[in-house]
Amino acid sequence: MFEFNETELAIGEALRQYCNREIEPLVPRLETGEVSPFEVMSRLSETFGLEEMIGAPLRKKAEARRTGSKGGDGKQDGPGPFGDLGLGVVFAKELARVSPGLCLCVTANMGCGSTIAAKGNADLIERLAIPVLSLKRPGCWGLTESGSGSDAFAMRTSFRIEGDEVVVNGSKAFISNAPAAEVFLIYARLEDRSPGADSRDKQRIFPVVVERSNTGVETGPAMEKMGMHVSPTGEIFLDDVRVPRSHLLGDPQRPAREVAEETLGLERAVIVAMCLGVIERCLDDAVTYAMDRVQFGKPLAAFQLIQQKLARMCMAHENVRNLVFKLMWMQEKGTATEREVSCAKWYATEAACEVALDAVQLMGGAGYSREHAPERMFRDMKLWTIGGGTSEIQQLTIAKDLLRSRDFMIDLAGGYSDKRGR
Repeated sequence: MFEFNETELAIGEALRQYCNREIEPLVPRLETGEVSPFEVMSRLSETFGLEEMIGAPLRKKAEARRTGSKGGDGKQDGPGPFGDLGLGVVFAKELARVSPGLCLCVTANMGCGSTIAAKGNADLIERLAIPVLSLKRPGCWGLTESGSGSDAFAMRTSFRIEGDEVVVNGSKAFISNAPAAEVFLIYARLEDRSPGADSRDKQRIFPVVVERSNTGVETGPAMEKMGMHVSPTGEIFLDDVRVPRSHLLGDPQRPAREVAEETLGLERAVIVAMCLGVIERCLDDAVTYAMDRVQFGKPLAAFQLIQQKLARMCMAHENVRNLVFKLMWMQEKGTATEREVSCAKWYATEAACEVALDAVQLMGGAGYSREHAPERMFRDMKLWTIGGGTSEIQQLTIAKDLLRSRDFMIDLAGGYSDKRGR
């Protein structure tokens, strides 16, 4: 049976108590912007000693990179800032249970810092990856552009290499943490002006590390959004931004789209853990309300239609919980496939939205009020049926992989070829 180990359970319990005591009372002011999520993240880091938890193994990795010894091979070390896969899931679940928006801020840091830690040199690991992953400096990773959403790799942002520098030009849109970020992981296409080169080549895309202090970096104001009010989202503008050659993560002579796909896979796996936290919170609140609220002379929980809603919410919780543990198991063994991650992301995000909506409906006027969590959870979770790959893209990805296993090749744009010899 899949279960968190004793350490993960202990940290999860301590984190839940901390979130209930220190973060929950701040949520209304986090929602309005009166309190900065990055201040809350910094206090969380100090309380749980994230700098030491994350910094110790990464400093060893940096030293290995510096000396060329074993251990600096560039492989991803776990799913993000917490190193151990189970701890990453525990943090995502417990933070999302209180504030999905705050959890999104942490996830954005995770996507930025984990890629730098996996692919960067010793200096980048020590100077940027550790403070970003330990939540001491805001980071973000920029893939989406105004003209490339579901077709994420049809980007226009580009870079060129000039001697010992990399020069980046372009813009990014809908980027979590962008308005406040100090460290940016920008995905850009390598400029190739040679005869016959395809400027739309989707394989020669690389992450470039950019800092706010670099000349030519600008960000737009935080967007007004339906949900995720705690998490600032905005645009990034890059005008002849020059960074050292070492800030280009990857070999420009080799296709590198896989780096972005790895990060997307990581993001989708973390989203499933966030969904588990949201479903758990909505179910807890709905059960409590159903037992306490009296209508027609008896508690709501005594009515069969209410019991049906609770049972459906409970089933979703069990399904998503099982998906979380399956992904953990597969990622630890290195067997997770695009199909399984997409199945989990699609189901979990849709289920979380349905559970939040059921909780709102069950709680009636109270559920519609911002005084209670389900209203916020529904607004926040709707993003995850869009961000990190829409539900529609997940379905196409699943079908593509399923058909490919039968030698029927398709792409997301509708092209196909039948390789079965017919």
